[in-house]
Amino acid sequence: MTLAFPSADPGGGASLPSPRRRAGWALITLLSSLVLVVASIWLVGSRQVFERLEGLDTRWLGAAFGVGFVQVGLLGLRWSRITRALGTELGWLRATTEYALSLLGNQVLPSGMAGDGLRGVRQAQSSAQGYAGSFEALALDRASGQLGLWLVVLASAPLSVHAGILSASTLVWGLGAVFGAALVLWAVIGRVHALERLRPVLARSAQLLFSRRAALHLPLSLLLCGANTLQLYIAGRALGIRLPWLELAWLGPLMLVASSVPSFFGGWGIREGACALLFAAAGFPQSAGVAVSVVYGVFALVISLPAVVVLLFDSGPASAGKAAPSDESPWTYANAASMIVGSLLAATVGYPPLLGFVAGFCFFILVARAQGSWTPHGRFGLPNSITTVRLLMTLVLLLAYGRAPGWQLAALAGAVLLLDVADGWVARRTGQSSAFGANYDVEADALLVMSICLLLYTRGVTGLWVLLAGLLRYLYVLAPALVPTPVAPAQRSRFGRIVYVTMLTSFMLALVVEGTLGGLAALLGTAVVTLSFSHSFYQRYAGASST
Repeated sequence: MTLAFPSADPGGGASLPSPRRRAGWALITLLSSLVLVVASIWLVGSRQVFERLEGLDTRWLGAAFGVGFVQVGLLGLRWSRITRALGTELGWLRATTEYALSLLGNQVLPSGMAGDGLRGVRQAQSSAQGYAGSFEALALDRASGQLGLWLVVLASAPLSVHAGILSASTLVWGLGAVFGAALVLWAVIGRVHALERLRPVLARSAQLLFSRRAALHLPLSLLLCGANTLQLYIAGRALGIRLPWLELAWLGPLMLVASSVPSFFGGWGIREGACALLFAAAGFPQSAGVAVSVVYGVFALVISLPAVVVLLFDSGPASAGKAAPSDESPWTYANAASMIVGSLLAATVGYPPLLGFVAGFCFFILVARAQGSWTPHGRFGLPNSITTVRLLMTLVLLLAYGRAPGWQLAALAGAVLLLDVADGWVARRTGQSSAFGANYDVEADALLVMSICLLLYTRGVTGLWVLLAGLLRYLYVLAPALVPTPVAPAQRSRFGRIVYVTMLTSFMLALVVEGTLGGLAALLGTAVVTLSFSHSFYQRYAGASST
């Protein structure tokens, strides 16, 4: 993907710093964030901070991921509504994927706002309004977020006064200073000739932000403040620190104010120092504040990492066509690569839900990019809805990997298998068969197999070799990208379906009986699917060499 940034030089000369200067600036900002974080840890007591971090309960990462998905959805809805108010149609699904990418950029690029710039550029490349309209929408989106945040800060100000963070007189003088500065700024803009053009822009922005048509953005911003505060609570619980909700009501918004200050990388450094002071004011050790802030930042970074697949799935800017993905589409290749990496990482850390988070994001992009081609009639349809239920049940399998007994997991997998029969039958009977539905069904099957393989390994039923049964499908998809062949992938056959059912039956038996017998059942399922894919690989490449 190529990003064409507009030149500020009317003569066409280069207006951007040289690559060396940009790299040097990025290094300086990264080191600045690192210095601030290290300084915060050292000042409050490095031993105490690291002792708290050693007790981190990574299971809370699952809750953080769940809240994070809701946050991205709300952000995408707000972005979609604001762009629509400016006359640009941007669907919620598309806006959400674009926002996910911008959050990742904010985490890993200098200034903490570079991801928003990337979102604005991508929107400008796909919008008839160009860069001016795109960045106006971007500014309004950021303004909406800040407006919601400061309203929450204002509402929780009495609690801050009660906690001793502010005195009542300081609060009154501060509010007066803010309103006075706003009035002075408005007057200056109206009197200075060079700034006169800003006044109608600000008036239009105020009208869009506070009009009844665009009123939904403010409740969304308030909900997002609550979600971010909940993420702070989750970070505390992951360290064994239970933050009272009354304290969070003022502490969370003030921490978000510190995090939203344009800084170096993802708010790192400034957030840690602010949390040390705020936690001390709330009666907690400063080391607890720094540790919670570090975990909050790490969780935010991990949650944003799956957004990198937006670039992998992308065959162009945000206006890419709505054609349904095929077996050789960028989405299919990127999904296969994501599933391989996600599965191996989940197996390495012993946390199967990690695969579920990656898969959920991948399938979300699949559905978003295929909008309009879900069925011959354009609607999502009952068959695809059944496949979605299957996907959700598979994600439940991953989430329940260590808590549910084996027979319950096997029963849930069996129910998914039965629904697999139902969605195809319904599609044929209702005339809703489509290329998207076929691909959606196959990828849901592949995720189920990979998930059960991961469960067998993490529950100690088998060794690492069982993952081969799940990885073979993704390796088969990626093979032509690594070793090109003119032979098309094999279509699903009756024999393939028999192999699939045999393999899943063996794996479900392994979940129930476990022990040595369970290992043998899993070995049988792995051997059957390995032979099947070996035959498919042979046909694909032997057929290519003979033509």
